[in-house]
Amino acid sequence: MTQSSSGTETILAYHEATKHSVESVRRGGHMLDFTNMPRPWKLYDAPLPETPLPSELTRTGVSVREALPGDGKPAGGGAEATLGKLASVLQLSAGITKRLRARNGYMYFRAAACTGALYHIELYVVSGPLPDLPAGVYHYGAHDNTLRRVRDGDYRAVVMEAAGLEGPPAAVVVYTSTFWRNSWKYGSRTYRHAFWDSGTILAHSTAAARASGMKAELITRYADAPINGLIDVDGATEASVALLSLGAGRDAPPAGGPARMDTPVIPLSRESIDYPQIREAHAATTLNDPAPVGPAPKHEEKDAASGGNLVPMGEGEPLTRTLEDVILQRGSSRRFARDPIRLSALAAMLDAAARPVQPDGCEADEAFNDMYVIANAVEGLPEGIYRYRASMRSLEQVSALETRALSEHLALDQPLGGDAAADLYFIADMPAVLERWGARGYRTAHLDASIRAGRVYLAAYALGLGATGLTFYDDEVVEAADAGSGSAVTFLVAVGVPWRNRSREGEQPEPS
Repeated sequence: MTQSSSGTETILAYHEATKHSVESVRRGGHMLDFTNMPRPWKLYDAPLPETPLPSELTRTGVSVREALPGDGKPAGGGAEATLGKLASVLQLSAGITKRLRARNGYMYFRAAACTGALYHIELYVVSGPLPDLPAGVYHYGAHDNTLRRVRDGDYRAVVMEAAGLEGPPAAVVVYTSTFWRNSWKYGSRTYRHAFWDSGTILAHSTAAARASGMKAELITRYADAPINGLIDVDGATEASVALLSLGAGRDAPPAGGPARMDTPVIPLSRESIDYPQIREAHAATTLNDPAPVGPAPKHEEKDAASGGNLVPMGEGEPLTRTLEDVILQRGSSRRFARDPIRLSALAAMLDAAARPVQPDGCEADEAFNDMYVIANAVEGLPEGIYRYRASMRSLEQVSALETRALSEHLALDQPLGGDAAADLYFIADMPAVLERWGARGYRTAHLDASIRAGRVYLAAYALGLGATGLTFYDDEVVEAADAGSGSAVTFLVAVGVPWRNRSREGEQPEPS
């Protein structure tokens, strides 16, 4: 069933209503009630069968470069799915990587970045029988690295029908957002964050699957209700936002749509606040069955007006550090030195971002977003705003100007935006996306951007650089980038030299 035009109108209205401007930020006045702050993980209030996962990660020795797809095919290969490989995917996606003592206990850090460190994305696994793991539906408890069985039995057929899959996967990871956990701080804008944060996690998931030799395929056009019912969430306060199939499994037995079990869950906080715009946006993008899509776009990348404003990127620096080392040591930068980065380092990050994402139904070379770079301090690259031409591996200059003050302002007047060596913006032609993909395309455009940004994070850390996601003044970014009417900013990641790594001479440190 295709979505109606009212769905696209609703999601565009949501996007417009949740744009940031100088005026909207000044009149926001949102106060944080720390006495009602949600806890950062889901806890069931009932005993469930538990499968503790190995405390030590399997070290694949695969580099970040090798873990990223690059040939237009689904990530990974034909390795058998096992509990150990599944555990690595879960731990490198959402597991706890470190903890710091805080005033009221400990502060826990996860494998992937999340807006406000509120960690509202939950992971579930719908698995067929695996070595050391019975078939079932499981919730991944990040707090204790344990799978809890929500349902006993093989329900892959439910996912296959809901997603229109032809061959049975070995397992499917379901990503959900518990909206209140993020809207406590960010209000209605949380619906964007649901896809920002699940996308950065998915960048880790797909890389981890590839490193372990498993095939991984992103699924976005599935029927929502059967998936939500299967993992026992209500689809309102917690809802699925993406699926990732892993490996190839044996035939899945038929399975009817299971009833909700309503397993009791400990409340996230004393009370939760409802944000109607989130509910309306989610309803507008919900599908009743796997959605068909419109005609594929013609892949014609326009040449720059003249060869004089194209900057060839050259070879990017090799991303040789292992995936596990990079993820376990990562952490979003809280302060950048104003030191420059090398052009070859920027080339490596842009190359990582340009690797294919390929959600279901997408053409091999189709991308939902264009990438723009505000260059503040890149050796050999004049300050200015550039559009990345992936097919030519070149930057096309949009404007030549001093950018430090501008990049700070566009990033919601946050110093990190101006201190960064470069700000990478992802911008979608949203009318074209919605015409081809319907309102559901709003979700996928944000997922596409955040997965690509997640790869920028990985590349930056592999090079010994820092990265952090920031928010922005929507319309001012579109205007500065000359991106065109109807364009929507879908992600911003700032990259640069972390303050702690600055050199006394002001030179960029060598990659570690």
